[in-house]
Amino acid sequence: MKVYAHRGASIDAPENTLAAFSAALECGADGIELDCYRAKDGRIVVIHDDTLDRTTEARGPVKEWTSVELRGVNAGNGEHVPTLNEVLELAAGKLRVNIEIKDPDAADGVLEAVSGVDDLDWFISSGHWATLEDLHRRAKAPVYPLTLGDRRNAEALARRYAEQMTPEQAEKLHRLALDWTDALEFARRLNAPGLSIYEQNLTPEIISSIHTAGMEAWVWTINDPVRALEIAAMGADAICTDAPAEVLAARDAVPPRTGAAV
Repeated sequence: MKVYAHRGASIDAPENTLAAFSAALECGADGIELDCYRAKDGRIVVIHDDTLDRTTEARGPVKEWTSVELRGVNAGNGEHVPTLNEVLELAAGKLRVNIEIKDPDAADGVLEAVSGVDDLDWFISSGHWATLEDLHRRAKAPVYPLTLGDRRNAEALARRYAEQMTPEQAEKLHRLALDWTDALEFARRLNAPGLSIYEQNLTPEIISSIHTAGMEAWVWTINDPVRALEIAAMGADAICTDAPAEVLAARDAVPPRTGAAV
């Protein structure tokens, strides 16, 4: 099972910053997950929300700031909001990169960024399925459709984050709550390498169905090492976690499986 650092090693450093991605590299993560938007000057920047309010000391929509201005914004511990190019240069040849497109307007900029970096192992995930379909059609980009897999998960998350979510975010959450079979059929239509699926209510049978379709089961977001091992035992190919060092330690402590003696 591969371990991806969610927004970098975000339990140890400010999320989606160069410090968080460097920490993921240092602890031995197999890859990183990041989120991106298009800034005012057209460059792609790495940040989870469409505003600066939660994760930085600044305020306002990301799209109203240039990438140069965002270099001067404190995103925690003196870290700035990085460009996608900065993160890709850090990861090239070392980490596989899951680029989650939060804003469909960022799609062309993402393609331009990945094309300019050598020795880069990457794929795109998104809850904007129309964007994934367009990227696959135009550029044959490796895409992993993102899904909650179960409407119960959307309802639970909506309750948990009710006070933090905008109406637009709530609508997106429910759009992701298609049954996992619908997500799998969409992924199959795009010849996707994998399906990115939420860990709640996941079963070995669902993972087996993903494998039968010839895809990887990429599971998010698990911070409890015990739960991570449960998901690994179901057959997941990769998990995404805020705490990669802890999950890696748990994974590596499990004795490797051995076949029957012959």
